[in-house]
Amino acid sequence: MLKQDKMKTNQTFDPGAARRGVHPGKDKQVNYVVGIDTGGTYTDGVLMDYSSREVIASGKTLTTREDLASGVISVLRSLNIKDPSRIKLVGISSTLATNSVAEGKAREVGLILLGYDRELISSFGLEEKLSTPYFEFFSGGHTSGGQEQAPPDIEGITAWVKENKDRVDAFAISSYFSPLNPAHEESAFKAVRRICDHPVVLGHQLSTQLDSVKRAATASLNASLVAVMHEFIEAVKSSLKNQNINAPLMIVKGDGSLMPYTEAMEKPVETVMSGPAASAIGGLFFSGRKNALMIDVGGTTTDMAFIEEGQVTVSDSGARVGEIETAVRAARIRTACVGCDSRITFDRGGRVYVGPDRVVPLCRLADKYPHVRESIMSLDLKEKNYWKPSDLEFWLLYKQVDPEEAGIRDTKHVQLINILNNGPACVSEILDKMGLHHVVQLKANVLFRQGVIEQATLTPTDLLHINGQMDAWDADCARQAVKCACGIFGRDRKTFVELTLDQIVAMMVEEAVVFLAGQSENSDLPDAVDGNWGRWLFDESIKGKNPHLAVSISSRAPVIGIGAPAGIFVKKVAEILKTPFVLPDHAHVANAAGAVAGSVVSEKEAILYTTESEGSHAYVVRIADETSSFKEYEDAIAHARRKAARLAREGAESAGASDPQVKVAVKTEGDLERIRARAVGNPRLAEQFGE
Repeated sequence: MLKQDKMKTNQTFDPGAARRGVHPGKDKQVNYVVGIDTGGTYTDGVLMDYSSREVIASGKTLTTREDLASGVISVLRSLNIKDPSRIKLVGISSTLATNSVAEGKAREVGLILLGYDRELISSFGLEEKLSTPYFEFFSGGHTSGGQEQAPPDIEGITAWVKENKDRVDAFAISSYFSPLNPAHEESAFKAVRRICDHPVVLGHQLSTQLDSVKRAATASLNASLVAVMHEFIEAVKSSLKNQNINAPLMIVKGDGSLMPYTEAMEKPVETVMSGPAASAIGGLFFSGRKNALMIDVGGTTTDMAFIEEGQVTVSDSGARVGEIETAVRAARIRTACVGCDSRITFDRGGRVYVGPDRVVPLCRLADKYPHVRESIMSLDLKEKNYWKPSDLEFWLLYKQVDPEEAGIRDTKHVQLINILNNGPACVSEILDKMGLHHVVQLKANVLFRQGVIEQATLTPTDLLHINGQMDAWDADCARQAVKCACGIFGRDRKTFVELTLDQIVAMMVEEAVVFLAGQSENSDLPDAVDGNWGRWLFDESIKGKNPHLAVSISSRAPVIGIGAPAGIFVKKVAEILKTPFVLPDHAHVANAAGAVAGSVVSEKEAILYTTESEGSHAYVVRIADETSSFKEYEDAIAHARRKAARLAREGAESAGASDPQVKVAVKTEGDLERIRARAVGNPRLAEQFGE
């Protein structure tokens, strides 16, 4: 635990609630809601009084990546819910979608492209942006006026699906200008259905954006996540049933709003950025600030969001997953690959690097496995000259693995798995047992990418144990590991710890500066501080070592710290940026609170464009698979407004919103107009659902 958290158990109770005698099962007039965030490192949970929005209890446990249900059950138990019948709503946020793509665990997808220009895609190198290696081009698609540009090649699609159905787990279909006319996507869907029962996703059902590559990538990505999200939802439902909780289940979307779990199973791509969005909503909820920079420090990443006029800013350009650009609206988040569990490495000159990959802290591994502790502590018995970096790196399995069942054929990999089935092992020990001289001989990267093997070595978590700011695991082991690392690379231990933690703060400050500067409209600044002058100015603003010139950078917005380490790292970021620091109550579980603090939002968009034929023109409105034609613009825009508003309200009510309020906005985009209706309401509780 961090030293600022007084309680050393998983559970923390709100003292205000205790003074009033509020406790699950005792106050029969109180309705409770549960928020859960399943992150890459931790699973957090909160129990809240829905009326007062007061946190009654909170819990934090390590995410069980090999069995998500057990982690959710563990955090639910830590909330000590006395009367499960009083739980009227459960909200979940998760990095599952983003991590599944990043870790290569999403399902394989066959992408059918109708009317796309093969040569154009190839000449601009856009194949990698389609998020699948299995794609093919077919004739078809429509023009910008909604007219058919060529008949769909149903015969070719049929043959290709038959050839590839055993290679992929799902299909995605994207037709040129399908938001204006989806007829060819629907024809292709019927062709696929005649051959197999794989999940099929249509591009126009996910996005009305005219960017054909983004729409295709979004459809492909969504198809790859359907099975993964289905497994996750079933795990959550099983966990709730295990705890006798029968309440509506909502999932956080990438823009911070809530949607029913059934919708998340159909459109899992909309949960991209769910975790960071929930953190932003939680930070807004607890801090009460209308304008601020939110910084959430986790185990794997540090996420930033900007709060403006009480709203988390949303990116219309679409969420980005690695190198894949999607058409999914999501909170404008900047993610830095630095967290408390980031890998710390040295180059040959002893220079220190933090991140970008996540590993298990040595202090945590040693706390769980006595033989790991013994291995590290016994290094003192060796001559200093015989210490090696591989003495401080351990490999472990997520779970027991049968190489034959897992399809592992490489003899070295089979031998490695058999060693690790007996528990975590030091890399030096692994090399000795296998008669190898260097880790590269193992070619184990494929096992890391597949999520079979995890690594453990020095992290910021270990350093926080050494300087006394954290005391959850084995501080002595962390101290010994740092002693050996500094001995190997010729560093002073105390200076190493201080400078490395300062380096992490500097990384966060740079990310914050770039993010804040990029909030301005039409900003075309680079994505990092670049150039000699840019780097010098930035470094001087942090270190201030130049005797002749002072450089100062300050933020006009206060900084809200979220996450357990926020009081350590984010506080220093705010000091360097010369701005107030806000550490809300329950900052360590704000992400879980954000999973139930958001609103239910439904957006429906109508597209209005003009068609011309034989000297006459018409105004066409396309919305929800319905096309209407009008002679007068005023009639067309009025119809679009009414239809979009009605569908948005109905969508919000169907998704679980209570008394949603609707706003309609019109945006001109080239030769067409987008009429977007947004309905917003608080989620209904169990009785209101009739449960």
